Amino acid sequence: MDLLTQSLTFKSVNLRGFGANNNNRFLQLTDGMDNRSPGLGFGFGNVAGISDLDVESIELIPGASSALYGPDALQGLMLTTSKNPFTYQGLSAQLKIGANNFGKPNFGPKPYLDYAIRYAQQLGTRFAFKVNFQRLTGTDFIADDYSDRSTRARTNFFAIDPSRGGIATGIGYVPNNNPNTNFEYDGVNLYGDDINAGGAYRFPANYANALLQNKLVTRTGYTELDVLGNNGKVFNNRANVSLHYKLSADVQVSLGWYYGEGNFIRTAGFREYFPDYKRNQFKAEIRGDYFFLRAYTTQQKAEGWNIGQTATAINNTWKPLEQWASEFGQVYIENKVGVNQARIEADRGRYAPGSAEFNRVRDLYAGTYNTDFIPGSTTTKGLRFRDNSSLYHYEGMINLSDLIGVAEVIAGGSIRRYALNTGGTAVTLKADGSEYTINETGAYVQVARELKFGETTTLKPTVAVRYDKNQYFKGGFTPRASAVLSVGVHNFRGSWQSAFRNPSPGQLFAVPAAGKGGEVGGSRLAAESAGLFSNPAYLDSDIKDFTAGRISEAQLRSRAYDPTNFTTEKIKTWEIGYKTLVQNKLYVDAFYFHSQYTDFIAAQSFYQSTNGRIADFSSNNYRTLQVNFNNLNKIFVNGYGLGVEYGLGRGFTASGNYARQVGTVTLRDAQGNIIKDNAGNEIIKRRMSNPEVSQKGRNFFISPENRYNISLTNTRLTDRLGATLTYRWTDRMWVEQGTTQGDVWLPSWSSVDAQVSYRVPMYKSVVKLGGTNILNQYYAQGYGLARIGGLYYVSVTFDELMR
Repeated sequence: MDLLTQSLTFKSVNLRGFGANNNNRFLQLTDGMDNRSPGLGFGFGNVAGISDLDVESIELIPGASSALYGPDALQGLMLTTSKNPFTYQGLSAQLKIGANNFGKPNFGPKPYLDYAIRYAQQLGTRFAFKVNFQRLTGTDFIADDYSDRSTRARTNFFAIDPSRGGIATGIGYVPNNNPNTNFEYDGVNLYGDDINAGGAYRFPANYANALLQNKLVTRTGYTELDVLGNNGKVFNNRANVSLHYKLSADVQVSLGWYYGEGNFIRTAGFREYFPDYKRNQFKAEIRGDYFFLRAYTTQQKAEGWNIGQTATAINNTWKPLEQWASEFGQVYIENKVGVNQARIEADRGRYAPGSAEFNRVRDLYAGTYNTDFIPGSTTTKGLRFRDNSSLYHYEGMINLSDLIGVAEVIAGGSIRRYALNTGGTAVTLKADGSEYTINETGAYVQVARELKFGETTTLKPTVAVRYDKNQYFKGGFTPRASAVLSVGVHNFRGSWQSAFRNPSPGQLFAVPAAGKGGEVGGSRLAAESAGLFSNPAYLDSDIKDFTAGRISEAQLRSRAYDPTNFTTEKIKTWEIGYKTLVQNKLYVDAFYFHSQYTDFIAAQSFYQSTNGRIADFSSNNYRTLQVNFNNLNKIFVNGYGLGVEYGLGRGFTASGNYARQVGTVTLRDAQGNIIKDNAGNEIIKRRMSNPEVSQKGRNFFISPENRYNISLTNTRLTDRLGATLTYRWTDRMWVEQGTTQGDVWLPSWSSVDAQVSYRVPMYKSVVKLGGTNILNQYYAQGYGLARIGGLYYVSVTFDELMR
């Protein structure tokens, strides 16, 4: 499992390849409720989760799990269950104070405060209630990588072998971090200087001075803190109230309200800031030993804006790109100064970060929806988008085992409705101006039976099948078969399972702002809104082949994106595993899995000409779109892992785990033909990180091949003192991310976590002193994400007082 840290309050969970900052292939359920944003389609983690004090358990189920849990659980799911007030009563409280951002020049360290309170009480024999509240405040880890950006948008990005048809052998672009010598300097976490998103100007081939003919020059960018203007402050509030009533000894009804609020940054195709996210979930449930019925709704307010596009707009409002470039060229040639000095001269009078004029312009764009003109303009629109969508979900399950007798049988079903509410800012509207709705239904049945062979051997086969239907796609079955063989303390497991994923609303209907780059949904309606029928778009790799003369104009036109076919993503997985516990001292868990994806949905980079002319691609007059579509590739993921825990005696436990996964692909074009690399060899089951494969387009595996953890723990150093020490290591990984992110080998990273705890039984309390990444070795878990340093804390937890 990999956690990609987007923000101090927001981590994206990834399993089994295809890591993503916004993972919609992994399902997160809190008390049975979908944690994902109804419109954006990914889980916000604990931004809108439950209080730490109210967590009873977290269960991780890896691998395809659609048979019981429905579409979208392709890679697995995480089930978080809160504490029942009948079982966990009294007053609990927690206070944690700490600091982070150590070693940051002119910035850190910054304080961190996290406090929570929980109260639960049973009244009489049938009624109980609980109340929770948690608040976190602090300063985010800062995205401050100012090295020159590595991206396939660079000229000659790949190192090629001319003798073999121009096949890529690695990354050929050498970043130049010196703005004084680099015309195309584009800082990773500088915005408004992006070479492929409106922050660069290419001088014409017939420019008056030969020194600048056909030169691409970038503007001066603003840092993330400059644009945000909040000094990195983050906050997060979570609250929960639930009422429980026992209808009988084994049947309980409950009503619950779950609230989350906070600010955070997420990284999709761009960096985006959500200044005040709010979510309410309301749930009603009746549950017995053999059944449950559940209904809940998710209501959210999610408004945000694009950090990079806002920085570009600030630059252009102060001085249009063409005027800035003209002044740059004049200074560079006449004064014979360096590149950076020419930028400084052309920047004279530029809006200073934090100034009244800077803030005014930023707020104009960030505060005006991308469907509306900014105040005072009839040509320029804002950059704010919203997703105030809702979800309504109804489901039930019944266990028929006692009725049938010969086997364990469960059956269930669900009905789901998405009510989108973006005002056309994130997804397109219907022709009549109304919002889209999405209806889904599903039903499943599972049969299992335990067979005994003697005193110590059992075999339990299980078969399940589920049918789901989304109103925009054909329905589909997801069967699953598994078996567990137990021989004494030795447990062997095997399974074959399938799953499919409906595109998220954004992947279905998203459209970029007029004239801007951005995400485009795979539906025909989204393609029409983006003008893809009248003005086709082409894969970036095909454009590079065309401009390099490897394919003709007719061949390029034949490879245009076809927006008429879009369907669900599918996966089939088989897995084997072994688990044992020997003499209550040695625990071993090992597994191997193989997965195959078809109709894989990926937002590939497509270039769309500004004026509909093929010649525009040679003169850099195009916009970059992230188009969601089903590629015809065959994608394979193979992985294995081992976890071991051993009791050393005297309370010490040593544990460790290692996991490896490798993603390979057979590339196919839009007609289903196997694609050849530039040396003429078919690309069949090759690593997606191989340069000759990546040269033909992004595959987004974005997962380290190797990682391991080692821990030493003793919860009873004395009758009150405990401690744990953990070392984590993650391999380097090939990253392909977004429009203004990049393509790069992200270095491997490691961290050391430690914690010491002291129990005070008289006050039912525990004092903890600890830290994550205690050596403060900054690392990033994704390209362009905030770099994570040490976070040090002390906490006091009081549990179940006044019970």
